[in-house]
Amino acid sequence: MKSFLLPNKTLNWLLEDDNPPVRNMTKKFLLNQVVSTNEIKEVNDYLPIERLISLIKPDRTWSDSKNPYKKYTGNYWQFIFLCDMNANPDELIRQVGEQILSYQLPEGGFTHKIGSNFPLICLTANIIRSLIHFEINDKKTQKGINFLTNLILEKQGAFCSPEPLYTLLPDCQMALTKVLAMYATLKEDILNTGINQAVEIIVKKIIENRIFRYIPTGAKEYHKLIRGKKSEEIRKIRKQTLSRPEVLEKTEIKKSWLKFGFPQSYTSDALETLYWLAMSKIPIHKEFEEATQHIMKSMDASGYWVNQTAFRNPMLVDIEAKKAPSKWLTFRACFVLKNYHKLSFQE
Repeated sequence: MKSFLLPNKTLNWLLEDDNPPVRNMTKKFLLNQVVSTNEIKEVNDYLPIERLISLIKPDRTWSDSKNPYKKYTGNYWQFIFLCDMNANPDELIRQVGEQILSYQLPEGGFTHKIGSNFPLICLTANIIRSLIHFEINDKKTQKGINFLTNLILEKQGAFCSPEPLYTLLPDCQMALTKVLAMYATLKEDILNTGINQAVEIIVKKIIENRIFRYIPTGAKEYHKLIRGKKSEEIRKIRKQTLSRPEVLEKTEIKKSWLKFGFPQSYTSDALETLYWLAMSKIPIHKEFEEATQHIMKSMDASGYWVNQTAFRNPMLVDIEAKKAPSKWLTFRACFVLKNYHKLSFQE
C-alpha cells in the first residue's frame, strides 16, 4: 500500500467550524474521534443547509410540484442535495420526503417526468438513498430498495433507457455508482443475500471498467455511423456493431470522470465512485490504482482539491463555487486515500 503525505494545514482546514458536516466527518472518518452531541446539532446550521431548509414552502415543496425533476431547482434535487450535505434528519425534512414519495411509480422507481412510466435508475437510487438517510423507513422506501435490487439481479447491471440506441454499453456506469451509494447508506443489520449479490455485481463491473475506462474502442466509429439516422436504421447498425467483439473492448477513458465536482446529480466521477467503494468497505484492487493516482495528482499546491465542475442550470442554493477549493471534495479525497493508501499529515 503506497503512502500519501498531506500538509497538516489541510486537516486543520477541514476541521474549521464553517462547515460542520465536513468537520464532523473528518473527525469520525479520518481521525477516528467521537463527534459530540453539540457538534452533531450544528450540522443544519451550515449555511447551504440552513438556506435550503428555510426555502421549504408550507406545502412541503420548494418549487413546481408538476416538475420535481427540473434541473436544479426541482423538489427532487433539493432533497438529494440535503442528503449529499449530510443534513440532520428533522420533522420538516421528513415531511418533504413523504411528499416526494407521492411521485413514486407503482413498482418502486421514480421518473423524470410526471406521466412517464419509465423509472430512471440513477434518480431512483438518489432519492431512496436520501429517504434512508433521513430515516423515512416507509414501506415505499423498502419498495424502492427491492425494485433496484431485483433490477440489478435480473439485468446483471443497470440501464438508462428502454432501448439504448445511442450507446454500445449494456449499463449506465453512473447509475452503478448511484446504486452503490444507496446500498452504502443502509445499515448493515438489514443487508440480505439479494442486496449483497447486487453489490457484488456492481463492484465487479466497476473493477472491470477500472473505474473510468469503460468507453468501447468502437464508440467513435459507431457514433459516426448513426449520425443523422432514424431509429430503425440505428437498431440495425447497433446490432451489426455489437456482433463484432473487438469494438466492445473497454479501454477508452471517460474523460469527464477525471474532473471532480460537488454536488453531483445524475452524473458521477472517479472520486465519487471510489468514495462510495470505500464507504462500502470494498477492499483495494489493482484496478483502482490508475484512479487513485489521478486523485493524488489532482491535489493543488495548497493541499486542497478544487471543484472542477458546475451545473449548467442554476441551483436554488449554491454550495461551493467552481474552480475554488472544496472542503467536500478534499474530505472525500482524503477518505479514499486513507482507505486505499497510507494517508498521513505532515506538520
